[in-house]
Amino acid sequence: MAAGWIVFMVIVIVAVVLAVIMIVARVILRAVRRTAETAIATNFAPGEAVRSDPVANYFGLGSKGGRQMRGNGALVLTDTRLWFRRAGADGSLEIPLASITSVDIVSSHAGKSIGRPLISVSFDDDSAAWYVRDAAQWRDDILLRCPTASDK
Repeated sequence: MAAGWIVFMVIVIVAVVLAVIMIVARVILRAVRRTAETAIATNFAPGEAVRSDPVANYFGLGSKGGRQMRGNGALVLTDTRLWFRRAGADGSLEIPLASITSVDIVSSHAGKSIGRPLISVSFDDDSAAWYVRDAAQWRDDILLRCPTASDK
């Protein structure tokens, strides 16, 4: 009887810890989303963004390899640039569409993967990648605005 009670208590404790982790993750993601939406509203005129994702998961620059931080933030496509600001970062990554040489869907970038498709953009002898909900649509929208870019 005592062993059954211990197993039950361990299961309850594990369930409570997992519930707390899930709640904290949701609260953090909401805060990231609000901060990113504010950054988008501050940096872009209404209607300027063709496509945006306030919680895009950034995989970093290819030139820096795996020694950089991955993180969520605001990704915005306009008719002239691709812009990203990671939550908690001071600066932003701004890629003029004229400098993009290729756009592709990849499974990993800079030695990192999450088992989902990533949108990868090559530009100026470097590359960057993000996990976004609709990577194929992002690719198509970028390629539409970058006639010189190739789809690998």
